[in-house]
Amino acid sequence: MDKTTRPDRLPAFPEGQAAEPLWILEAPWEILDHFSRQAGLGRDSAVPLVFTLKPDRFVEARLTYPSPQCPHPETWLRVLALLYLHNVDFKLYQATGRQGAVTSLTLLKPQIDQELEDLLGIAAQGKIQQLRGYAKMLQRVFRRLEAAASLAPEF
Repeated sequence: MDKTTRPDRLPAFPEGQAAEPLWILEAPWEILDHFSRQAGLGRDSAVPLVFTLKPDRFVEARLTYPSPQCPHPETWLRVLALLYLHNVDFKLYQATGRQGAVTSLTLLKPQIDQELEDLLGIAAQGKIQQLRGYAKMLQRVFRRLEAAASLAPEF
């Protein structure tokens, strides 16, 4: 047996390779695709959970940051803001992954307070880059989303 195969025959990740944090939005494909393109991402950014030759517009899809389809936090955040401000039912996950594979997934249920809502409004308008120090603002938004999330398991 080689070093990359475990006894259960699943491929193993190379030793020492750290998992990277991921942020995932899940919403109906047609809506997520529309808002992804509005944020400046390509047509293939919203990845349907169920692949078919012709995507069903209501099938759930995901947008993951960071990923090849969404490498910049401001575009992912703009899609999140558009989903929120247009009152679209969506799921927000915090995850970890390696080599493009998700290794853990936590559903977040943040309570959106006025400050976070204001920041999402700025993001939805695409004005993030006009703000001085937008990188710090992005970090603050991600920290607030994480802090506002209910991480307690639901039974």
